[in-house]
Amino acid sequence: MALNSVAILEQLKTTLQAVITAEQGIADAVTIGVPETPPAKLFGYVTLGSQSTERAATALFERTTRIMVMLGYRVNGAEATAERDLAELVDAFVAAIYTDLSLGGAVLSATVDSSAADDPDYQLRVGQEYREYPMIVSVLERGAFDPTP
Repeated sequence: MALNSVAILEQLKTTLQAVITAEQGIADAVTIGVPETPPAKLFGYVTLGSQSTERAATALFERTTRIMVMLGYRVNGAEATAERDLAELVDAFVAAIYTDLSLGGAVLSATVDSSAADDPDYQLRVGQEYREYPMIVSVLERGAFDPTP
């Protein structure tokens, strides 16, 4: 398996978009990178986070990559609706990840951590209030190297 951060970002974008389309009927709501202007009432984005690489065995290394997956919902005074819709989307996204922990063969395994969402976060974007829900997807990749210099 070759290291491929772009493939991981693309797969998570595709997975999140499929969830948003299935649950809310909104297309083109997910971007790679933080959008300057949210593309819809409900949006998501994926961004590359930290990566740690360590030797696993002779000529073998493993890399753990953390990807920020953010969901955002334009509140417009409907905080309860925003929370319910985000809760449904989070459940569907986690279920989708655990249906295919290899992310379409891009990684060896994946986990989802939403502990960064313990404190509800509301952000102003382009004069609108958004409830944001962050998740970290950690993935494991493995690669080979030549141990002889």
